[in-house]
Parts: sequence; structure tokens; C-alpha cells
Amino acid sequence: MSNRTCLPLQMECIILFQSDPQSSHSLEELSNRLDRTVEDLRIVTELLMKQGIIEQVQLSGEKRYRYHEPETASGFEMRP
Repeated sequence: MSNRTCLPLQMECIILFQSDPQSSHSLEELSNRLDRTVEDLRIVTELLMKQGIIEQVQLSGEKRYRYHEPETASGFEMRP
């Protein structure tokens, strides 16, 4: 998969996961929803997991993917 097709697919996946952060999806479900091949989605989900955007979970013996809420800081420190 080229960068030209990979980046837009990453964005589509991020938008899908962020739109319903409590949901989880298998590669097959993502393939059906986004009209992309399972192999392309396998590549993209691996990239998104490395970036910490989604995580892989095991539900009912099936690999599924869900949004990984980024950690937020309750405050920050500024030093001169």
C-alpha cells in the first residue's frame, strides 16, 4: 500500500473509532464499513496501534480493535 492510499485510510479509521469510542471492530467489520480490503486494514491497524491511537482486544476469542483514549494531563508545569 502506498503512502497516498495509507494516510487517507488511517484518517478514515481514526474518524470511525473516534465517532464511537466505546465500540470495537474486527478487521472484517472495518472492511465492510470502509469498503477496503482486510489486508489494507491490517496494515493500517498495525500503524495505528504503534501510534497508540487504537488497541487490540480479545473479545469472544476474536481479535478486535477499539479506540485508545489518549492520556490527558490535569495540569502542566512551566519553568523559566
